[in-house]
Amino acid sequence: MSRGRKALLGVIGVVVLLVAGIAWYLGPIAPIATGYAAKTVCSGTYLSDRSPEDLRGDLPPNPLVPLLRTSVNDSEGRVTTTLLGAWGSTAHVSAYGCTLADEGPAFPPFSAIPEPDRSVPWPGGEGPATLPDGVGADEMDEAIAVAFTEDDPDGRLRNTRAVVVIKDGELIAERYGEGFDADTRLLGWSMAKSVANAMVGRLVGNGQLLLDDAGLRDDWDDERADITLDQLLTMTSGLAFEEVYDPGTDATEMLFTPGSTADHAAGKPLQAAPGTRWSYSSGTTNVLCGVAQDAAGAGPELAQELVFAPLGMHSAVMEADDSGGLVCSSYLYATGRDWARFGQWFLQDGEWDGRQLLPEGWVEYSTTPVQLETETEQPYGAQWWLNAGPSGELRMPSVPPDAYWASGNEGQQVVVIPSQELVVVRLGFSGAFSGVDWGLEPLLTGIIEATAP
Repeated sequence: MSRGRKALLGVIGVVVLLVAGIAWYLGPIAPIATGYAAKTVCSGTYLSDRSPEDLRGDLPPNPLVPLLRTSVNDSEGRVTTTLLGAWGSTAHVSAYGCTLADEGPAFPPFSAIPEPDRSVPWPGGEGPATLPDGVGADEMDEAIAVAFTEDDPDGRLRNTRAVVVIKDGELIAERYGEGFDADTRLLGWSMAKSVANAMVGRLVGNGQLLLDDAGLRDDWDDERADITLDQLLTMTSGLAFEEVYDPGTDATEMLFTPGSTADHAAGKPLQAAPGTRWSYSSGTTNVLCGVAQDAAGAGPELAQELVFAPLGMHSAVMEADDSGGLVCSSYLYATGRDWARFGQWFLQDGEWDGRQLLPEGWVEYSTTPVQLETETEQPYGAQWWLNAGPSGELRMPSVPPDAYWASGNEGQQVVVIPSQELVVVRLGFSGAFSGVDWGLEPLLTGIIEATAP
């Protein structure tokens, strides 16, 4: 064999090894990256009416992002993202938002909720915000401005997109970031978990579920059969689930690849006896919603029937996976005003427009802190975060102890403060900030001071 031929074969061998190495490295990562991008762009395009170019800013700071190529096919209602042309994911749009699937899923018909009259005050209509007597415009503007001010010394951005303030059941103030307005649907991420609570609450009120129900899934024929509905609601099921958002973890595989999110999480083994350990888990919430859909004999229309339509949340869309299961852990889009309607419903103890939709005592149950002898205190109830934990210690010391909130990634919050008759919604994309660190406490204290008698 000639020297040149040997050299060529050597080069080919190196290339083959290089390609094999890249494939080995990217194999588990690529589907997550392309799935996240396809789903984000699809939902942002069709639900939030944003451009694909703008939505690239919502992708994580990952070295693979520049290598992603995303195409939007309006005629067929799909968005496809590829990585190096070798890996791809597709999200299909329907009346239930966007779903990661190889082919467009067939879902039942969707009955649109009529948009409220813009000449009628909120919440019955979509009339403008009106400050009540005794609340100064300057004071309220200054309080809300805290959420929009970019003054972090480390350069971290709040990126607040919406703030909506409800006082005594009335819309008194709102502000939106550049490119967003009162009609923009925004993703609530894990705030959807609190909506899952409400769906289950309605089924409990209808007698279709009971808190002490066990044997919740046919495929739980082992110790998991002992898990109760209450334990799913309070995150004490004992199911193993890795709530970490890195490639190859339980959370990312569940959310960013096709398949049933409920089945994915329900297939995990127990890591603790049910009722003995608290562990925050998006998987648990999706199992919970699967149980709710089975009990109601319903598909992805369940959230609309039980929550959105009764409250007139005309913008709200709870997205489904390709099995028709609602992704109750993470995928709910709604305007700031509709998120406020949801918070006001809980402030009103589950009553809306003269109807007691949630069972008596459900809100109290939902906002009672989980307390386990063997666990560190957690300021958590039933799919709601609480300001006061079991010992009474406050997560936000300058905010009333009865405050509780729905909370989502990137600083999404619907805060309910019964003692102040106050609901505050904040939506944004806070990146390096997390939890309440972006400035929730100063926002709330400023609004409380501005609305004080």
